[in-house]
Amino acid sequence: MLIKKVLFLTDGSQNSRSALRYAVEICRNFEASLHLLSVIEDMPPYLNLEVGSEFISQIQETVRSEVVKCSDYCETSGIVCSGEIRHGVPYEEIIKYAKDLDADLIVMSTHGHTGLTHILLGSVAEKIVRYAPCPVLTTRIDDENWDVPADD
Repeated sequence: MLIKKVLFLTDGSQNSRSALRYAVEICRNFEASLHLLSVIEDMPPYLNLEVGSEFISQIQETVRSEVVKCSDYCETSGIVCSGEIRHGVPYEEIIKYAKDLDADLIVMSTHGHTGLTHILLGSVAEKIVRYAPCPVLTTRIDDENWDVPADD
């Protein structure tokens, strides 16, 4: 199997930071390009009025900051990457981006929700695995410090 384009998904969580290590190592081993994607879910208009535009701006800034942190980590690790932020239904935007990119692999974390939380919220990871145009590597959180590049 030849992997040339890896799509890494980040939502700013420790889980996704942990998955970044896998994406970087895969890109290093296959000499693949790394593409970072974060999707901000559009809020219904009534919720925008309820929470205010300042709160929504803070969320967007947090996501932008996370993409920059991930890009910096990649650069420190010797991997060139590009990052993008999209708005919409997360799994739909991710699938569309993966198809447009012609990604060979998607790397993402899973939050591991169970029970009622999983039933109510569904699983973005589950939908991506089901509908992705390429293989998907899902990871769980680990205790390693993701800010420090792994030793070679």
